[in-house]
Amino acid sequence: MRLAFVTVGDPARLTGGYLYHREVFARLRARGLALDEIVAAGAELAEQLAAAPALGARHRPEAYTATVVDALARAVCAPWLDRWRARGPLVAMVHELPSVAGAGDAAELDCEAPLLRADRLIAVSEDGARRLAARGAPPERIVVASGGYDRLGAAPARRPAGLPPTVLAVGQWIPRKGLLELARAWALIAPSRPGWRLELVGETSADGPYAEAVHRALAAAPVGSVAVRGPLSDNELARAYAGAAIFALPSRYEGYGIAFAEALAFGLPVVGCAVGPVPALVGPEAGFLVPPGDERALAGTLALLIDDAALRERMAGAARARAIALPTWDDCAARFLAAVEQAVAERRGAIPPSLLP
Repeated sequence: MRLAFVTVGDPARLTGGYLYHREVFARLRARGLALDEIVAAGAELAEQLAAAPALGARHRPEAYTATVVDALARAVCAPWLDRWRARGPLVAMVHELPSVAGAGDAAELDCEAPLLRADRLIAVSEDGARRLAARGAPPERIVVASGGYDRLGAAPARRPAGLPPTVLAVGQWIPRKGLLELARAWALIAPSRPGWRLELVGETSADGPYAEAVHRALAAAPVGSVAVRGPLSDNELARAYAGAAIFALPSRYEGYGIAFAEALAFGLPVVGCAVGPVPALVGPEAGFLVPPGDERALAGTLALLIDDAALRERMAGAARARAIALPTWDDCAARFLAAVEQAVAERRGAIPPSLLP
């Protein structure tokens, strides 16, 4: 089997979607599949629209067993998706629809519409699958392949000694991750909790004005109570999870939430928001979920966990138990491959591509 995967942006970035691709593709290649990753344009809408006319000549669907399209590449691929589908099996990989995740351009709906006509759509959560069905994708064409929790190896049985008690956040500095609210909440509670530290891991450069706002909010916290670490290697990230006492990420939207799954695997009580797939992912005993955008509720919940070591210990045990019930990366790759194989098998028994609309 030879697959084409069409995406945009920089696949080397340390974000959830690109991480998902790397983990799944490594496993598919280990099974002997050939996979060509085609970076069609930059990730911005304007870059995609400018690159769209040339993409048709770059990609020949008949050279592949199937074409998989990243929903992030919706604009550059939109003029070609129906034509590609007429020439071979087409699978849409949908971490999130940009129009659902917060993109405000009215053109997004038109760009996304052809994705919904793919032979199979891979969603990363049951919540995502419901959203696709609500947008008109046939439910029988949707396959859920959630990301894994286990890529960083086994978590230590106990937190390493000698480290400051830490609240860890892992996410890009973009508005929907809620890091501005987290920074403001931290500035409210940190002065009365000396010794505790907020550690922020993830890209800080995706949205300059937003990053400036986060830095201003963090400046209101006590000196030495915040560590901004930026993107980390897998080994460094594993050490950050292992050294933390609490995981906090008050996202306004998540496609799935790989960082939440990894935090659970390291036995971290979770503080997040009751949005999208997060409640189902975290479960009722391993985390506290507050309304999105509610800084006071976020501050109060963090203070409750910081001040109650016994509560943290109970929730840590629940977090580890919850992680065991989540998919592994091998599970994810198997579900991804099954979706592609279903699309291929269905098309081989269908009418010739030349007769499709």
